[in-house]
Amino acid sequence: MNYAELGRRIRLAREEASLSQDFVAKHLELPRSAISLMESGKRKIDSLELQKFSKLVGKSILFFLDEESSYESDSGQKSSSRETKKFDETDPTQILFSGNQAVDISPDRKQIDKFRQFHRNFGELARMLYRISSSYSAEPFYNIYKPTPAAAKWMASKERARLGLPSSVPIRDMGSILESQEIRVMAWSLKTPKLGGCFIFSPSNGSFVLVKSNLRASSESMLNFVLAHEYCHYLIHRQQRGIACDFNNFRKPEEYFAQWFAANFLMPEEALVPRLINYLKQSDGVITAQIVMHLALDFGVSYTAMLNRMVSRGVELIDKNTRKNLAQEKPEQLLTQIGRSIPSFKKPNKFPSEYIDMTFEAYSQKRISLDKLAELLEISLEEAKQKVKERNISLNLGVSSELELLNDIENA
Repeated sequence: MNYAELGRRIRLAREEASLSQDFVAKHLELPRSAISLMESGKRKIDSLELQKFSKLVGKSILFFLDEESSYESDSGQKSSSRETKKFDETDPTQILFSGNQAVDISPDRKQIDKFRQFHRNFGELARMLYRISSSYSAEPFYNIYKPTPAAAKWMASKERARLGLPSSVPIRDMGSILESQEIRVMAWSLKTPKLGGCFIFSPSNGSFVLVKSNLRASSESMLNFVLAHEYCHYLIHRQQRGIACDFNNFRKPEEYFAQWFAANFLMPEEALVPRLINYLKQSDGVITAQIVMHLALDFGVSYTAMLNRMVSRGVELIDKNTRKNLAQEKPEQLLTQIGRSIPSFKKPNKFPSEYIDMTFEAYSQKRISLDKLAELLEISLEEAKQKVKERNISLNLGVSSELELLNDIENA
């Protein structure tokens, strides 16, 4: 590869990361003129400088050196490349979704775009504060050659063993498992009924899961299943670096596989069948809606998820007609009948605490304005001022908003 092409990729990566030449120069401990010469192909960049730069902008070194690496030209055209290298980790259209049906998710296009922008903001704050960690591995934990129900069952069993979770024990708190694996979880309102959440990953920022926050009280247990679904993406789908999002249809083999994994991970037969047998002793051997509701609560899943599990191929504890009849029951009424309630789930916050801390740290170092802090946290300017005071951070003197600046200019 010639220096001109390498320099062009360096410039594109810097601009994509919203970094100035001055900022890059300081990070590499070089004069600004050296960065300009690099980008024009007139100065050689040594391996150590390229390594530091790639870490700064969150790109693999292969992005700069691979002859077949995918990149976008100034005219917007993409070069030919191998299929596995066509992913741009900041592209908003490349996110893994949580859903078990082909549904129209266009009502949530703005939220998905905002999730992408959050991902970019997180990376920009990390680079701004020099919180540049080692690159997160994109390698899968398990190599699945064919996404079948049997493979999902095998992987769920292996993952339980890896985490030290016996197959006979229900998992009622997926949130803690994701937290232990350094997966950042956040919750926003989503309009699409059958969209539970989505997953995004990049080697520079790691893994993020967005889940639906506007769940009915009787549907809160859905959260556990959604998190298990997204956990599957974390385990094996990172190597794909995302799946191109079709806002009209995201019915993909990967989504089915994640559903199968979640069902086996949360409701393994080894735990489900013994509990069912105990309940059947109290109902003359008949599987009733009340028993299904008991099982759903025991395993921390929704009533519908338990019905689907019991009728699934390979388990088949009930037939399809029985499932159809039981599905007509209302979970709210069943809870009253059995005298139980859905346990309280720890709901994720709107933003990860790490992201919130970085915004205040950037403000305290005068790297962002109060306006920008308010924008990043989606709060009003007054709320931002109050939160700054609560953290014992001094308010930056001078103009705090563009509106105040205009007023000062008019009154000068």
